[in-house]
Amino acid sequence: MSTYRPQKALGKRGLAWAVFCFIVAVCLAQTACTRDEVAAAVATMAVEFEATLEPWGATTVANARALSTNVPAVIATSKAQPLSTLTFVDDLTPEGVAFAEEIVTRPEVPSSVAALPTAVSSPTTIVTPAPLPTDVPTSGPTSSPSPTSTQTPAPMATPTRVSIAESVEVTGGSMILIPGGFFQMGASADDMAAECGLFREGCQSDWFRASEPIHTVLLRRYYIDAHEVTNDAFIEFLNQSGTNCDGHICLDPEQSQLTLENGIWQAPEGLARHPVTGATWYGAAAFCQWREARLPTETEWEKAAAWDDTEAVARRYPWGDEFDGQALNFCDAACSEPQAAGDYDDTFAGTAPVASFPNGRSAYGLYDMAGNVWEWVADWYDPAYYEMSAEANPTGPETGEDRTVRGGSWFDTGNFTATAIRFPSSPDNSDKTIGFRCAADLP
Repeated sequence: MSTYRPQKALGKRGLAWAVFCFIVAVCLAQTACTRDEVAAAVATMAVEFEATLEPWGATTVANARALSTNVPAVIATSKAQPLSTLTFVDDLTPEGVAFAEEIVTRPEVPSSVAALPTAVSSPTTIVTPAPLPTDVPTSGPTSSPSPTSTQTPAPMATPTRVSIAESVEVTGGSMILIPGGFFQMGASADDMAAECGLFREGCQSDWFRASEPIHTVLLRRYYIDAHEVTNDAFIEFLNQSGTNCDGHICLDPEQSQLTLENGIWQAPEGLARHPVTGATWYGAAAFCQWREARLPTETEWEKAAAWDDTEAVARRYPWGDEFDGQALNFCDAACSEPQAAGDYDDTFAGTAPVASFPNGRSAYGLYDMAGNVWEWVADWYDPAYYEMSAEANPTGPETGEDRTVRGGSWFDTGNFTATAIRFPSSPDNSDKTIGFRCAADLP
């Protein structure tokens, strides 16, 4: 049975652009609708168009994708260095530039935008655009005995294209910009069981069914922490906010490396830059909110850990498809557990200071996406969720009993640090193997 597609009247591309431009035109016609609001609407709607129009063909999807990457967005980050600036992305298509420049102008780029020295991608030159024009009053003819003055706005200046900051400083570290677009997530359970067999006996495909099927997802751009949240950053939060997180315990001191002395939380000498452990999901979520951020969705976490934009492939481990025992902190010879892999020795019996393994970074330059500590993500856990996940910006099941953790830890064998591994954990669980990192939107 064929499906009707309204191509004869407007064509695939024409219909999408006609509907979209009509909405923008209506918004622009209203005096209460600011250019910033138009820009935000364009950024949001472009992603929705891309997901909706995918069955209509590559040309229509390309048009939506051009909008999602070419329109301006406001950069919003943490308390440490707040930003609120509209910027352009350099990788603009000519069609996207022409459309965006018709409806938006650029304010100045903040001087506080900082580049992360270890970021994988090359920094893009930032150009400061001309300031917004001011209204120029002109005298208009009138039949009234008392002449009145009207204001005619000067023509809008041609916007200058600049880059969104590839990284921004936050409390305890930096956040890296992850570009929007399509990517593949998930992995074959049989393949992961075979990989598991290289590390231990008794591996079963059923252990890994939750990572199936492999599927394509569309994500908006977002920021995510370059490394896990550290003890010193979490201490700052605890000393300001206390240990009650939305009616739940934030942290179990016995599962953490922190101590409370005279009412002040502290980290023992040498442990300040280790990842915080013992935080419940509620503690992790409360910290990110305190920092004016949020926990990453499971999809955001996996893209940041696995996806290689250059090759357009998902990596089995953040650094590539082959396990490298020197690229992460896992249970090796330094680990006193029975599952320890004696062929490697990273010298860390437990957690390691964050960013200790530069060779283990993901394609986007993120540290410790494999090993060190498991990481809380925002989503409820459902082992069958990948079979029904939304195609654009999925946020996980609406309810559940457990939350999801990703990435493996110092306690685990190497195969459990693979980027597609997903496991459940009670949100009240506080464990010496679990930590987290934060993410932030581009509103």
